[in-house]
Amino acid sequence: MPLDADDGKRPTLGVVVSLLDLGDGRCMVILDDVRSDRPQRETTWQFDCFYTHKRLDSGQLDAMTLPEVEYRGLGEAVLARLLALNGRLK
Repeated sequence: MPLDADDGKRPTLGVVVSLLDLGDGRCMVILDDVRSDRPQRETTWQFDCFYTHKRLDSGQLDAMTLPEVEYRGLGEAVLARLLALNGRLK
């Protein structure tokens, strides 16, 4: 559900996070850069480049019992990449 204050504006660069089951009790969280030619909510994102990935234990992920450092690392990776894409990384 959209936020009440959502004006529909979006950047033209972003990060897509996806989850791939590796079939061996592990999965991989994949972060890819994407771009759009329209800075609005209703847009089509196109793959730009691979950013990074992380292999994780599927059982721990499904139960949301990963070590705190894993959650923190994923969040930091997403935010660091968004800052870099927007020229704001210091």
